[in-house]
Amino acid sequence: MAERYGKGDVERVGRLWVLHLRGTSFERGLQHGTLMRYRVADTFNFYRSLPETLLSRAMETGSVRARGLKRLKRSMVSRLVRNRDSEAVEEMHGLAVGLGLREDVLAEALVLADVFQVFGALAERRRKAGPPVLTGMGCTSAVRATASGLLFARNFDFWGPGYWDANPALIFHHPDTGRAFCSIATAGFPTGGVTSINEDGLAVAVHQHGSRDSSLSGTPIIDIAHSVIRKAGSVEEALGVLEGFRATGGWSLVLASGSPADAAVVEMSSRGMAVRRLEGKVLAASNCFIDPGMAEREIQASTSATLSDHARYRRALDLASTTRVTPSGIAGILGDHHDPFAEAERSAGLTISRITNVSSVLFSLPSGRFWVSESPAPTGKGGFVGFDLDAELSGGRSSIDRLEGARPPRARTTAAQDRYLAAYKEYIDTGDLNRVLDILAECSELDPREASFPFMEGVLRSMVGNLRGAGSSIDRALELERVPPKRAVIELWRARVNDLDGDRGSSGPVYKSLAAEPDTPPLVRKAASRGVRHQFGTRDLGRLILDFTNAETFE
Repeated sequence: MAERYGKGDVERVGRLWVLHLRGTSFERGLQHGTLMRYRVADTFNFYRSLPETLLSRAMETGSVRARGLKRLKRSMVSRLVRNRDSEAVEEMHGLAVGLGLREDVLAEALVLADVFQVFGALAERRRKAGPPVLTGMGCTSAVRATASGLLFARNFDFWGPGYWDANPALIFHHPDTGRAFCSIATAGFPTGGVTSINEDGLAVAVHQHGSRDSSLSGTPIIDIAHSVIRKAGSVEEALGVLEGFRATGGWSLVLASGSPADAAVVEMSSRGMAVRRLEGKVLAASNCFIDPGMAEREIQASTSATLSDHARYRRALDLASTTRVTPSGIAGILGDHHDPFAEAERSAGLTISRITNVSSVLFSLPSGRFWVSESPAPTGKGGFVGFDLDAELSGGRSSIDRLEGARPPRARTTAAQDRYLAAYKEYIDTGDLNRVLDILAECSELDPREASFPFMEGVLRSMVGNLRGAGSSIDRALELERVPPKRAVIELWRARVNDLDGDRGSSGPVYKSLAAEPDTPPLVRKAASRGVRHQFGTRDLGRLILDFTNAETFE
């Protein structure tokens, strides 16, 4: 039975919350916040405090540096809020009242991705060897043209499995003026959000990048996407809307419409944008710029993150070209476990299915049908519940046929991935490294062929002082890893463990070899060159943040 507040209502369809919000921007925000007030507090607390949570893994919470970074975050949030769209600000006002939160607290969660953008660019300018603190990005989109329109599959990946996917929501907005639309997000998230479709059948999905061209003078990305979904009815109209914006940093917006059938990826930074169109019958996007000019200014978060971005783009493009063109077939792309660089199925490799996959959707255009996963992370594994846009917007209830992905992986692959997700959650939620190590041991038992598990185990063992065990784990990872650039990362860490053990005689030649080898990835070469000059020590180890998504570290 639907719950109501004012002109808004909410009901549960499986694990999905389905909200209908009506009226002005403020009224819709108020309805949203009031209806979901007692269900989303943990989610907002997680995201608003995420920068501090991550920093606490690499420095003491009360240190001068930590306090300074907290002040910097608040200053960034204040600057970004000034650039927000007036409609979006009004909706945030109503949402804050409904949720019973201060607006500044709510804003810290809503512009988090933009804060990461600008902070990442600042960190890049001061980088010595390792990557800056950037998000564990992993979004994947694939568009396939059909005889009757388009199929558009999209994974949204971000920090927070266990939070974002705890309350998956379809939020139908019926504004007093302008286009009606549906946002596919987490309950409590306002505006057109990160994935949405409007009454004209225009679908929009946001992907994050890292770019040196970042600025606090830009417009937050959720406001840009919101303007597109409210003002445009086609891809061409959307491109016109986007020309009027300056972004905060590196982003891609995937646009698809069924009438006329068209799709584009708009790659953006604070300096400008570039447009990619359908390549024959397919289009794909991950978290790497494809346009040469945009790619030249892209920040590499880490070697593994860059590999993953390109592997997922390549795999999505290939699957969109060759997969059976049915809703089930295209939806199956989102749960794919094939690593194209290792040429093997993997539980924690360079795959489309990732532990931080927190929302998955398939659009069929121009029919207006779409399917949203009700599964917890990784959501691309299946459990898609179908809806009809026109029926929902006209006041009917529209749940249609369910979908499951067409290519299920082996049971041990998904079982190991699930435990790896548990290790990630333990690290983020508690920081208990010994408990994380216990869970990683379970991962290796479930999938003894996966190199990411012993590698992360080796890094963690070095962090708790078990250097002999760390060396053994990293040696095992070297035996298993098939992707040469990933092997270089593991070799770098073997040298670092030797450094920590006081064995410069063993680490020095490895650093020199990595620094001199032309095929060594740039970030590994830079770190190795620093290793030649400076012994890696416990102080360096204490500055690490573990990136479970890509099986590497932020430094």
